[in-house]
Amino acid sequence: MEPPPNAAAQPPPDAVAQRVLSAYDDRLGVLRAEAGALERRSRTFSLLRGVSFVAAAVAGGYAVFGDVPRWVAYAAGAVTAVFLGLLVAHARLVTRMTELDQRIGLYVRGKRRVAGDFADFPERGERFAAPDHDYAGDLDVFGQASLFQLLDVAQTGEGEATLAAWLTEPSPAPAVAARQEAVRELAGLGAFREDLAVVGMQAGARGREAGPLIAWAEAPPSLLGADARAGGLPASALLTAAKVLVPLTLALLAAPQVVPGEQLGLLRHAWLLPFGAQLLVLLLLRPAIEPILAAASSREAPFARYRPLLARIEQQAFSSALLNELKAELAGPSGALASREMTALETRVGYSDLRHSGLIHLLADLFLLWDVWCALALERWKLRAGRHVKAWMRTLGHVEALASLATFAHENPDYAYPEVSVGEPRFAATGLGHPLLPRGRRVTNDVSLEGAGAALLVTGSNMSGKSTLLRAIGVNAALALAGAPVCASSLSLSPVRVRTSMRIKDSLEQGVSHFYAELTRLKRVVDGVGRGEPVLFLLDEILHGTNARERQIGARAVVRHLVERGAIGAVSSHDMGLSVLEQETSGRVRNMHFEELVVDDRMTFDYTLKPGVVTSANALRLMKIVGIDLDFSEGERGPAAAAASPPPPASERAAAPE
Repeated sequence: MEPPPNAAAQPPPDAVAQRVLSAYDDRLGVLRAEAGALERRSRTFSLLRGVSFVAAAVAGGYAVFGDVPRWVAYAAGAVTAVFLGLLVAHARLVTRMTELDQRIGLYVRGKRRVAGDFADFPERGERFAAPDHDYAGDLDVFGQASLFQLLDVAQTGEGEATLAAWLTEPSPAPAVAARQEAVRELAGLGAFREDLAVVGMQAGARGREAGPLIAWAEAPPSLLGADARAGGLPASALLTAAKVLVPLTLALLAAPQVVPGEQLGLLRHAWLLPFGAQLLVLLLLRPAIEPILAAASSREAPFARYRPLLARIEQQAFSSALLNELKAELAGPSGALASREMTALETRVGYSDLRHSGLIHLLADLFLLWDVWCALALERWKLRAGRHVKAWMRTLGHVEALASLATFAHENPDYAYPEVSVGEPRFAATGLGHPLLPRGRRVTNDVSLEGAGAALLVTGSNMSGKSTLLRAIGVNAALALAGAPVCASSLSLSPVRVRTSMRIKDSLEQGVSHFYAELTRLKRVVDGVGRGEPVLFLLDEILHGTNARERQIGARAVVRHLVERGAIGAVSSHDMGLSVLEQETSGRVRNMHFEELVVDDRMTFDYTLKPGVVTSANALRLMKIVGIDLDFSEGERGPAAAAASPPPPASERAAAPE
């Protein structure tokens, strides 16, 4: 293929990657120097802590057990205070060191992504993979060495879920344009992206979606509703009784400390009456308050984890319309910021966590009705701010997903932002490559599918690049319609619906053959076209699960049906008989091919897409190369010679298996 017109102006891939790696190395140098300085300070703190502890212990021992001047006791107290101060300062230092380690880890992972070494990253997104999705399985959207694994830098379940949704559900052109603007801006805000990731790590929210928080915040009130009841009584009446009984119990309990007991007589035990009544109130309210407290103080899903993430977004100034729109959603009731409301929630949750403190909680609950007041405070927060939580979590998820796409853009500055616009179905790319392939192995091609019914029939030998080309088309379409840059010099497309039939699996459990499984996939493609969707179809080795004659008839019928109804796409096949589609469709299906070169039993490929039908095949040569001895005479004679040879005797034909 001819290089794209602007190829001379583009730096070689290795140079692009080297610039990114060099910038990351510079940042790593700064972080590691700071980490080294903190490590030296930490060793000094450890030494001083040890010395001060020994000094405090010795001075304290002399002060308690020895006959020493009073100043020794004062010295012991002073040294103890120094030890405690060092303890607190060292703890803060360790926290900062942990944060630096996290920041260093971000750039180490970034370097590995740039080098194409990301297949062992844990963020595979497999929980988002739907087995019957139209293209995710065929295009490696999720799983090991997947697109999600390459892109994902989100640190919360909301961010990962949003990114997964964007990669599996194409967006309309206006949404794509808005995301592109936001991604461009975030790609230049490295400090913000770094902070957002580190704060997210510290929150510990990866893989945990905010569904429990949203459900709790939006649930109807259990105590403050007009019809709220507990133990068969109105909750409002029980709360009023609690407000009266607790101060009365405490006042009567403290009375003997003010008035001599002999003057009170039996009244010194009067506190038992309101105390018993408040125990009854607690018992009646327990079914209503327990779910509130259990959800809010859950160790598995602490609600306050999102506060620092929201605060970091609020602090950042943006220029793009989408980012400012998202940031505006972080305003709560009366203009209060989401982070402030989450701080208020964090305070209330902290109070309710006393329920994990055993005896202390028991006493506080019996004498102060602690759980009642905590639940009441949480209910009031829900009434004030609960309806906003879903929007806050949506904002967080969108910003993290945009940050993932922006990191991808920053690490691949030579990738193009596609032009997505409504109009005739099209997918026109120059220098199109597969983003999951390392730069050093990637070969790019031009692909043009212009107008309704445009399609490619790609032929070629084994391992020549047919399937990779189809996947490159599909993956870049998914990236483009998510709002990300694409692995191409340029790309123009309409908002298409990608449909694939590539990796077909049979199922012994369900009694589904390979051929039937492929028919099911093809039906989804055909049904999409039948519904009037702008389909981009990618069919790899279409109908290869049946014999050559039926494969040709069926494959030609399927492709003609798709292009006649305006779908665009590409089909790969070893079957040269399908090449007649170019004439049958008046050129709407164009023949393209990949080829190989075999020299001294060594096979090489240039992975370059060329016009026309391939004129060579390599299956028998591959069998010979791997050590399977074959008689090549039949293959060398060709189909015509084979057809000219006399048929076997009738007795042999009768004995031959069908």
